[in-house]
Amino acid sequence: NWFEKVMSRLCSPFLTDTEIANILKGSDVWMDSDEIRRRLQRLHEQLEKQKAETGMVRALVLKGRQQGISTYIGERFYHQVTTQGKSAFIVAHEDKATSNLFEMVKRYHDNCPDILRPRTDAASAKELMFGALDSGYTVATAGSKGVGRGRTIQYFHASELAFWKNAEEHFSGIGQAMPSGTEDRGTEVILESTA
Repeated sequence: NWFEKVMSRLCSPFLTDTEIANILKGSDVWMDSDEIRRRLQRLHEQLEKQKAETGMVRALVLKGRQQGISTYIGERFYHQVTTQGKSAFIVAHEDKATSNLFEMVKRYHDNCPDILRPRTDAASAKELMFGALDSGYTVATAGSKGVGRGRTIQYFHASELAFWKNAEEHFSGIGQAMPSGTEDRGTEVILESTA
């Protein structure tokens, strides 16, 4: 069916055809940490290749739990917003997941060497703003009103997209916040969800 074809095409950088078939049947896929590391490296290479070829990243990742995908995306976007004029926006499916994703990024920031750590002008439970860089990292929960509206976003991470309530409404607002045309060069949109 169409869903299996989409999953096979989009998930092949991270999962084998057999693993995708097993997931679609409802089976678990287990990997050791070395295998997860190899697959994260392969995912990184695919995203960098797409960015080099198209000037942007657009990816949908089917993931297992605890395989480091959200951690990788958090680190990738944190690194990006420590350059001037960039904004990352992360939306998770529930408040607890939103808090967990933000704590991960806050941990990167807190453990960044002093010489590299940008000064925060504003920090709360949902955002880190780097005023001197005109950059920031913000999280929100799907289901909240007006998610993504009234901002400009260069980096967008949709976490556990399959479990969002009102996904279509949220994407309408977020889509308006993403640059388009020639302005979309360098932007990244990564959608991920467990099966």
